[in-house]
Amino acid sequence: MTHHLVRYAVAAAITAAAAGAANATSLSQYAANQAAGLNVNVYISGSTAVDNTIASELQTASLNICQSGTVTAYTDANKVLDASNNPIGGAKEYIYYCQAGVSSGVATTKFLAVFKESTAGSIHGAQPLIQVAKGQSSGLTFLNPTGPDVQAGTCGNAGSGGTDAGCTAADFLQNVVPTGGVADVEANLLRTVPGGGSLSTSDISTYLAGAPGLDVVWGVAVTKNLFYALQVAEHLTDGTVAGCSTTGNDSPACAPSLSKEQVASLLLGANNNNGNLLTWNQITGLNNATDNNVYICRRDVGSGTEASFEAYFLGARCSSSDEAMATQDGQFVIESASTGNVLKCLQAFDAGGISITPYNQDFGTTYPPFTPTGGQWAIGIMSTELKSTDLSTHGDDIRMVAVDGVLPTLANVVNGYYPYFSTDAWYTVKSGQNIPSGDPLAAFKAIQGDIGHPIPTQAADANYQNRPWGSGGDLAPASLFATSANAGYTTFPVTTTEVEGNPINLFTKASNGSVNNCDTPVLYGNIGSGLAQQTSPEGVLLGSKFVNQ
Repeated sequence: MTHHLVRYAVAAAITAAAAGAANATSLSQYAANQAAGLNVNVYISGSTAVDNTIASELQTASLNICQSGTVTAYTDANKVLDASNNPIGGAKEYIYYCQAGVSSGVATTKFLAVFKESTAGSIHGAQPLIQVAKGQSSGLTFLNPTGPDVQAGTCGNAGSGGTDAGCTAADFLQNVVPTGGVADVEANLLRTVPGGGSLSTSDISTYLAGAPGLDVVWGVAVTKNLFYALQVAEHLTDGTVAGCSTTGNDSPACAPSLSKEQVASLLLGANNNNGNLLTWNQITGLNNATDNNVYICRRDVGSGTEASFEAYFLGARCSSSDEAMATQDGQFVIESASTGNVLKCLQAFDAGGISITPYNQDFGTTYPPFTPTGGQWAIGIMSTELKSTDLSTHGDDIRMVAVDGVLPTLANVVNGYYPYFSTDAWYTVKSGQNIPSGDPLAAFKAIQGDIGHPIPTQAADANYQNRPWGSGGDLAPASLFATSANAGYTTFPVTTTEVEGNPINLFTKASNGSVNNCDTPVLYGNIGSGLAQQTSPEGVLLGSKFVNQ
């Protein structure tokens, strides 16, 4: 494959030729605008789960952060574009360049250059900010808009564990001071890389100012062969469930389920050998004649995905519990620095013959590339932000299961059936050195303030509908956008169609204004009055039947 910089004009570029329409910007303009003092450079580090939503937000004309038709996106992805002109994954660095809109916080004569790095996940949304506040180097790398190969469109990365093909050192900015960062959970739940230790609570309170953002819905992913084996084990293929008599049925109504306790035991087990589930035949009805070992495709310890799992399934990081997901061993447990690599890991165990490279930055141990034989059953945790192209690119080898009979869908979260979501925490430096100010801070706050807005969230979620487990994605947080008793919903339980068109959560982990992802989600404020008006509110609140429909 020829590695190249993916460069594309977004949305209204077609209408730019119309009278009075704005023109899409180009990185070829960047140097001249920088010299003229017209660029506002906003550097955002951290969570990979918000990448698609940031892109959608900047491209939403009604929000006016960028002027309509002027957004151009650049990434170091080594993949082609999908049918909607979006990168099919693999990117670690992004630049969005546009003319500032009226809601950007800066003059509309200026240009926004929004940089996003996604090299290590949520830990980069907090730890580098603390470092620069102390006068230390950030350790962050961002794409260089004036880099020779970036400008030429020939820069692309070879993915985790590989080297950059077509890029030189001049194509990347080193030790950039971030304007702000974002994490899938609050900073005190994250673990540092390397070493696995916690961030200092004193440092967090001294140096960081936080605000809530997007609600991210998480799911339990398995290899497709395991998904189908679970269907058989749960008698979903023997005609007892209407419409589910065919082996391998991908209808959400036919999705198999694992209990919360089973998921926790599986992901605690493997190389720990601490009495948890080490082989699949320990679950009634399962037996893999090829290989009964439990394989885990997990994120790194600095990941917010990882933190969300340990908080919800294990009670870890929220209490004195010392439980944690099984650590990497390069054979049964494979750690990855991105969701894309978790997908590749699951694909490799399902299909075989695919080399995967364990993430080698956590504990100083280097593991060689590993090629599963295939036909094995693996499990992992990831966001439900999965496009059809994410599945097809990885051989359609991944499925998500229900937990305690409930699938990880937007509607199930809004109705209170599925509590496994987390609320983002957005951070800036509040004291110490390198405190952001002026136009960059104003633009960062404009982006942060609308990151969970239902319009761009709905646009991004449109990419994650009609999966075999239903419609996933993200939700606008109730504490910011549920301004009426019903939040715009007309029926309860809320239907899939309603929540796809108006993705506002009714439940919150920030009921008192600050994020606490250790909390059980509760109904937000006066939203309860909307539920109380229904004929059978107990059916909504207790999570009655048909939750997977």
